[in-house]
Amino acid sequence: MSHPTLFYYPRPRVDIAEVPAVSHAGAVLLTDTIHATGLAASLREALTPWTKPLAEHHGSKVLLDLAMTLAVGGEVARDTDLLRCEPGLFGDVASTPTISRMLTTLAQDAPAVIEAISRARRAARERAWTFAGDHSPAAKTSVKNPLVIDLDATLINVHSEKEQAAPTFKRGFGYHPLCAFLDHGQGDVKASKQHGARRRAVVRMPRWA
Repeated sequence: MSHPTLFYYPRPRVDIAEVPAVSHAGAVLLTDTIHATGLAASLREALTPWTKPLAEHHGSKVLLDLAMTLAVGGEVARDTDLLRCEPGLFGDVASTPTISRMLTTLAQDAPAVIEAISRARRAARERAWTFAGDHSPAAKTSVKNPLVIDLDATLINVHSEKEQAAPTFKRGFGYHPLCAFLDHGQGDVKASKQHGARRRAVVRMPRWA
């Protein structure tokens, strides 16, 4: 999969002049990561089969905007207004109806779409870890020295407007995502367990899995 430079998001200039502050300026770290890893280009190539040739908003940009919305505090698709109000940071953002239509299109071929997205993410991750060099979490991994990943669940509370919505085990409403964290520490896994650290899953995998 090729990695041409594709800039979905503007690249704002940072200076110390007396200018109004920009909301969500920290998201520049995410947009720069998208550019540096080639994720935008990889996703565009992967999702082109599900995007109309003359579409104003490519499916890859729609998905990236949804992910960015979650990162800056959004909870539902219509919260892309958080991005839409800062075109200098996030560029053109599709309307909520356009996002809904794109998600419907992708859902109709879900297995193939998920596989395509996985390939794009894998390519971006490989590029990021290549840039990291010896600092990569996968550096020097082997069967005897496996890559350690922390698995931890978290609750994200959101208001539910659906009828018969069931609460979580904490008696609230929302999402229950499972997060995976790469371990950069030097401590022993067994010792960490004995000291009450979060449970860890030792995953044996190829370097770029």
